[in-house]
Amino acid sequence: MKKLLFLLLGLVALTLVSCKDTSGDYVAKQLTYTQMENAFSDYLSVATDYAVERLCPADELSYALGYGFYDYKSKNYRITLPTSARAIVDSLTAHGQAALIDSMVLHINRAAEASGGVIKNAFSSAREGLSYTNHQTMVSTSNTSALTNYFKTQCGNKIKQSLLTPIQMKLNEKGVAADWNNILSVYYTYSQQPVSIDLNGYITEKIMDGIFTEMAEAEKLVRTDAGWRTTESLELVFGN
Repeated sequence: MKKLLFLLLGLVALTLVSCKDTSGDYVAKQLTYTQMENAFSDYLSVATDYAVERLCPADELSYALGYGFYDYKSKNYRITLPTSARAIVDSLTAHGQAALIDSMVLHINRAAEASGGVIKNAFSSAREGLSYTNHQTMVSTSNTSALTNYFKTQCGNKIKQSLLTPIQMKLNEKGVAADWNNILSVYYTYSQQPVSIDLNGYITEKIMDGIFTEMAEAEKLVRTDAGWRTTESLELVFGN
């Protein structure tokens, strides 16, 4: 009888051990889709603010700290002319006119840095209609940029279309169109090879690339650092 009792106790203990959840799946399953989606939305808001604050400085202090597209610390976010403009760059450089290129590059990046407001609006509008799949995977994945990548895949084209016109306006305000016309005028004195480049589309994509890259940095912080879970939803979902 005692042997039977010990055997039963052993089976119970074995069952308890075998049912222990070490994957985090059990915790994830206790969260509702609404709770997870609230956390995803909070993350996208936090990450957008994080990216814009670093790439689109609002004051001289931010520039002094090394933020901005033109000279962001050790990271390379500076927007230069596209590779399709290589012939122009090489030609002007060879004829001692590289300063024209440098001036335009500076103005392009200043226009990008002045676009924080329109970037926030475009990203905010895009995430309002975003729907999610694989909620639990988004939470438990080891990929620390999973949400950022999903947002970019689902909303990237929509964001670009909404940014094209306001970015063009910022470029004009900073003198980029005038710079480009001047560069082409000088270039055509050296070459008759026609040039057709969608500068606005290219610059808009480079701005978005920088923002998404910084958002991925913010997502990693939210997932790994409790101090970055600044809302109840973030802590509830990513704090487990």
